[in-house]
Amino acid sequence: MSYSPSGPGQPRRINLLRLLFAAFGLAALICGYWGIAQLVAPHDPFGQQRWNILYADLQLFVLETPQVPDGSSLSPAMEFARFAAPMVTIYALVEASRLIFSTEVRRLRTRRARSHAIVCGQTVFAATIARRLRAAGERVVLVQQAEPFLTGRRRTLWVTGDPSDPLVLRAAGVRRASSLYACTHDSATNTAIALAAGRRRNPSRVPLRVYAQISDSDLCLTLQARYLGPAQTRGSRLDFFHADHVAARKLCLDRPLGDLISPTPPRVLVAGLTTFGRALVIELARYWTGRAMFPLPRLSLMLVDPLASAVLEQLSSRYPFLADVADFEVHNDDLSSLLTRGWPTEPPDRIFICDDDGEKALKSALIAEWLPPNLPREIAVRLDRLAGLHDVFEDSLGAQFDQLTSRLRIFGVVQEAADPDLIQQDLVERLARVVHDTYLRAELSNSDREDRASLRPWELLPESLRCANRAQAEDFGRKLRLIGCVLAPRVGTTPEHQLTEPEIELLAQDEHERWLASRTLQGWRHGPEPEEERRLHPGMVPWAEMPDQLRQPNYRAIRSMPGILAAAGFRIVRL
Repeated sequence: MSYSPSGPGQPRRINLLRLLFAAFGLAALICGYWGIAQLVAPHDPFGQQRWNILYADLQLFVLETPQVPDGSSLSPAMEFARFAAPMVTIYALVEASRLIFSTEVRRLRTRRARSHAIVCGQTVFAATIARRLRAAGERVVLVQQAEPFLTGRRRTLWVTGDPSDPLVLRAAGVRRASSLYACTHDSATNTAIALAAGRRRNPSRVPLRVYAQISDSDLCLTLQARYLGPAQTRGSRLDFFHADHVAARKLCLDRPLGDLISPTPPRVLVAGLTTFGRALVIELARYWTGRAMFPLPRLSLMLVDPLASAVLEQLSSRYPFLADVADFEVHNDDLSSLLTRGWPTEPPDRIFICDDDGEKALKSALIAEWLPPNLPREIAVRLDRLAGLHDVFEDSLGAQFDQLTSRLRIFGVVQEAADPDLIQQDLVERLARVVHDTYLRAELSNSDREDRASLRPWELLPESLRCANRAQAEDFGRKLRLIGCVLAPRVGTTPEHQLTEPEIELLAQDEHERWLASRTLQGWRHGPEPEEERRLHPGMVPWAEMPDQLRQPNYRAIRSMPGILAAAGFRIVRL
């Protein structure tokens, strides 16, 4: 393995300086030869000492000036050469020393880096993550098989070698890093990198957050199930992500579905049920059901794809909450054919075109004759290779595209998914949001509810309560092991285990004991009424001493666990 100080984005002034001194040295060599030739000309009228002159000329570069005959003076060319040549030599020595020692200095800087992010992989996705991490002020170390091809203008540390090799990760400072992103082209390599990073981590330090990119959505779900089920590796926290799912969440956040208090739900069309299209359907449903503190109308989703019916059946089987959130209108056709025939029903308010064929998707989006100009609709087009066209519709020349300039959005999956903030919203974070949303809906349906800090949307929830939800979600795997169960993706025909009453009782008690231990560490004590400021709570007692009324939240939490896991695409399976 080798180490390099920075990438092609390094300032050009160093190369210009090298060229300048190279020209300076050539000029010194020519002027020195000419000057020495003038000195020896009286003694060498036939030019027989050319090699001696060249040798004396080269000696100028090592501070050896030829003797001047008595009564002679140095020519201007010789005066220039005897000063310029040593300067070139000194620069060459400095540059050689810099090159020799910079590798070792950079290696030491990399290994001694602290709280930095490690990005593994020589892909556009990895380069985009590294650039955005640097823009956020984080120190980044790249680990790649070859010299980085994209590092940005800032100086970047990198290690060249196999990122799945523990020694290479050690050279990248994995022991002191805060996060690691495995983003090579191969899912198996990314998994190996993540596991190697966990083994090299010092357990006494803050856990290393490891994010491994998986290219297959089903494999990603399977690995997430295994990640949440077993206990985490000491010293690291591992999660797997799929770029299409992250991009779908980004699209939902950037383009919300309008006013949630409107009595008329938006009509949304998703064309092209590719991996990204399927992820978008799921994220739209999650977004719609997870934002409100009041009953919402059902979301209207139009699915356009030659296999739309089969895909919807598969999605509904894996994510049962879809049937409770949305009404689906299925068109087993492609979008261009549907546009040719005209809409069979009312046109949609939002259109998301998710075809893998970018040119076909853009062509469909640009067919604007069927769009009435007075409707505030929007079209989002999934493109990767053509993502640069986004600028065409955003600059001052966009008026050439008439009404579409305010509606068409070019959406590149790689550019949008390579968002460290969204990637860091791992499975535990997403489950924690579902835990809170489930609790919120249950409490708001109670007419006798009190105004508490916990009765807020996730975005307005105090950080202490968010941490409590994360701890509850992170403990799902351990709880399932207590009753001999594990998580599995909702695929195939494996029967789902239904929690029995004895199991609910056991897990409810275990949940209370976990909550009690956590609150005790935070300084909470028993009190007759909940008091946030004084950290008092009537539930700060052992399970055996708790009245039935205080036990009910624990029972509800356990009974809601299968539904929470189902919303993420998992089911409980007995071993």
